[in-house]
Amino acid sequence: MVVGQNVALGRVYAGKTITIHVTDTELTIACDDGTRTLRRTTDQPVRNLKASRPRKVTTA
Repeated sequence: MVVGQNVALGRVYAGKTITIHVTDTELTIACDDGTRTLRRTTDQPVRNLKASRPRKVTTA
């Protein structure tokens, strides 16, 4: 979910880090196979610049 809008990329990108650039009218998603541009459906402002960082797995 980005700025209140659900973005589905598929299972291919599950667990991978992607970069999303947000403007007033569109989301530009930088993936391994190029960029995708989606039109925004919400007008909510961006609240978190780095909402979730990749987590390290610890062994117990």
